[in-house]
Amino acid sequence: MYSSDRKKVGFLRKTLPEYMVVKKGLIGLSSYLIPKSLAESVDKKGIRLRITAYEARHKYSHSKMKRLAIYGQVPKSAVQQRIVYDRLQTLRYSTTRNRLAAGIAFVSGILFLLSGYRANIEIYNLIRDQLVINTARDFWTYAVIPIGFLALLSQLGGLTVLMGAGLFAANRVNIGKFLVFVGTGQGLITVLIRIALEFWSGRLALDNNYITWLTSTATGLGILFAVVASYITKGKGESVYVKAIRFILRKRSVARRPRT
Repeated sequence: MYSSDRKKVGFLRKTLPEYMVVKKGLIGLSSYLIPKSLAESVDKKGIRLRITAYEARHKYSHSKMKRLAIYGQVPKSAVQQRIVYDRLQTLRYSTTRNRLAAGIAFVSGILFLLSGYRANIEIYNLIRDQLVINTARDFWTYAVIPIGFLALLSQLGGLTVLMGAGLFAANRVNIGKFLVFVGTGQGLITVLIRIALEFWSGRLALDNNYITWLTSTATGLGILFAVVASYITKGKGESVYVKAIRFILRKRSVARRPRT
């Protein structure tokens, strides 16, 4: 639930005939009893109120709730503080998919750092060489520098994945996914293709097959956790990959225009 100035007031816990019970906080628990008439609209972020966060704190706080309960305007159970239960509920509501993904990506980054894993940069070298050979100079000068930067990020390995985990926690999902992918060097499709190739070649029957390596080594578990973290995140808008492709195509069209 959000105020008119877009600040989070808390989570809706209970509805009464005329009021909404709102609570938030894990260490310091805050409770509000807000009239339903102050609910302005509902969007993807939640319920938006007609009042500011300041007004919610000073006009509809727990002390005001107790006064209404004394006068019999609301049931006493609505204003009763349950210290442990209310904090557990706050933890439950505040744990989002992106925060869960951030935790999984954090574990992945630590595993990469412990194992010394670094993504293969041969693909970046191949792309750079092909751009230099097959494209006009005006175009590849724009592309080579970003590719070199991506190659540098891929060599940071676990540090790049940890940066992606931080962005997941900040709900910057698209950039976070991109960093996790670059730091890992592969994604869900790559893992599935590798498993399919092992299956078709009959190597899955061997003791040292890819699935065993993926689930029993620090590097393999790091890759697995990174893929899972990227899969469960939930973002908005266009992905970084789409934006990057559009940027390259736009620069390429500019480079191909005849000069007057």
